[in-house]
Amino acid sequence: MKFRENGGRKLPKEAKTFISYSHDSFDHKRLVLGLANQLRAQGVDCVIDQYEESPVEGWLKWMETGLSNSDCVLVVCTKGYLDKFVREYKGGGKGVKWEGAIITQEIYDNEGKNRRFIPIVFGSENLKYIPRVLKPYTYYDVLEDSGYEKLYRRLTRQPSVRKPPLGKVIQFPRIPKSPLHKPDNSDQRAIKQVAKGKNITQVATTGGNILVRSSGAPRISVFPAPGTIGANPLLKTAIQERFNKIGEEREKRFGKLAYGVMYKNFKTDFQIKKLPWTTIWEWPEAAAETIIGYLDKKFDNTIAGRIAKAIDKGTLIPSKGHLFAREKELLAQVELEISSPVVKEALKKYFGVPSHTKLSRLKHWLWVLYLDGVVREMIGE
Repeated sequence: MKFRENGGRKLPKEAKTFISYSHDSFDHKRLVLGLANQLRAQGVDCVIDQYEESPVEGWLKWMETGLSNSDCVLVVCTKGYLDKFVREYKGGGKGVKWEGAIITQEIYDNEGKNRRFIPIVFGSENLKYIPRVLKPYTYYDVLEDSGYEKLYRRLTRQPSVRKPPLGKVIQFPRIPKSPLHKPDNSDQRAIKQVAKGKNITQVATTGGNILVRSSGAPRISVFPAPGTIGANPLLKTAIQERFNKIGEEREKRFGKLAYGVMYKNFKTDFQIKKLPWTTIWEWPEAAAETIIGYLDKKFDNTIAGRIAKAIDKGTLIPSKGHLFAREKELLAQVELEISSPVVKEALKKYFGVPSHTKLSRLKHWLWVLYLDGVVREMIGE
C-alpha cells in the first residue's frame, strides 16, 4: 500500500473511511448505502454498519473500533442525527449518541485540530443540522455537482490544485530603454552599419538580434538572441499552441473577450503588466518549463481539461443517455415507471424536483445509485 505524508502523519493513498449516520428512515439508509457502495466501487475502503449483520465483538466495540481505526469519518448530518448527537432525542439512537461523544472528545483532546471528521449533507437544507463541534470545518454537499468530486478528491489525496515545488529564480534578460540608444562607436552595443544605399539602410548589432531597414519609413525587426525561448522553434510552438487551446475553450464560455483576459492574467501572474506578453520570447529557455506548466494547469481548469482528466482517472460521471437508460431498467425490475407517483414522491423528497429531467448529471447519478441499492435489496442480492 502506498503512503503519503499529510501533516506529519502517514496516511494511505486511499484513506479508510467510516460513515457515522442516523437511521432516520429506510430511504435515508439506502441513500447512505448508495454513497458507501459508490466510494468502494471507486477505490475508497468505506465501512458502514449495513455491511455487518451482527459483529462478534458487539455493536459498541464495533463502532469504537470503526471510529478509531479509520483515517476519515464521514458524518452524515440530518435533523435526526443532530438530535441524537446533542442527546435531545429521548428514544433510541444510542449508536449516534455514542459516536457523537467520541467525536466531540477527540476534537477537544486535539485542541480543535481536526482532519478526520468530515461533515457531509444530502442537500443544502441539511446544513443547519451540522453539529456545532463540526461547524468550523469544511463540509460537502454530495448532491451538488462538485460536492461529491471534492469529497472524493479529499479521500483519495487528489487535490484539484497542487502546490508546485519551489523552482529556481528566473533571470530575465535586461531590457534596454531603447534598442538603438547608443551611437555607432559604442563599445557596449557595438552597432555596426553593414550596408547603406541611397534609399536603403541596414543596421545590425554584433549579437545579430536587431535589424533596422529603411526604404522610405524605417522599420525595426528584433531577432531573438541564441539561448532564448524565441530562438527555439519547438518551445515557442509548444507555448503558442497552449495559449490557443486555452483561448479557444475560454472563448466558448466568455466570448471574444476571452483571449484578452487570458493574456492579461498571464502578464499579471508573471509580473510583466507593463510589457507585451510576447516579451517571454526574450526569456532564457530555462523559463519555458515554468510557462508550459502554468498553461497546462490553466487548461486543466477548463471544461475540456476537467473532462480529459476525469476520463484519464476513470471518475467521469456516466452520460445522461446512460443514466436515463439505467434508471428505466432498474424501475422496470420492480414494476415501476418513471411517471409513477412513488417515483415522483421520492425525487421531490430527496432532490426537491418533480421530475428526473430536472436533475443535474451528478444528482441523477446519485438517484440511479439509490435505485440500484433499493432494487438489490428487494430482489435479495
